[in-house]
Amino acid sequence: MKKSVQLIMLIAIFIAASPLTFAQDCTHISQDRVIELDGSSDREEIKLNVAEGIKKLHVGINSTISSGELTVEIYDPSGNKKGYYSVESQMSNSAKKTESVCGQMQKEISDPQAGDWTIKLKPKKVKGRIAIHSGQVQK
Repeated sequence: MKKSVQLIMLIAIFIAASPLTFAQDCTHISQDRVIELDGSSDREEIKLNVAEGIKKLHVGINSTISSGELTVEIYDPSGNKKGYYSVESQMSNSAKKTESVCGQMQKEISDPQAGDWTIKLKPKKVKGRIAIHSGQVQK
């Protein structure tokens, strides 16, 4: 009985320690940005610098608008479009009714190209908020 308890304890210790033994050393970096638009039609570009050796790039974009139309695009450093979405308010805001339209995009890229990735915001008379979360995993 004593040997079986020792064996069970040894197996439990091995299982508990195995993630530490096999885990790779990696670093997670993240950044959050919030942009408020108050009727703007001015295009904006947000740069995300990706260094050599980044294992994964994650970009999450959330937008909530109450009027106008918004297109969001992601480009790699070579200028290739890697994703986009659009949201549009369809009601005219008045004292009796309002509308909020939410859009979201999640993009994960393995072994992303190093350089400046670009998020392009293309608003047309947009009132609303855009939240951008980016995360990188270093090898």
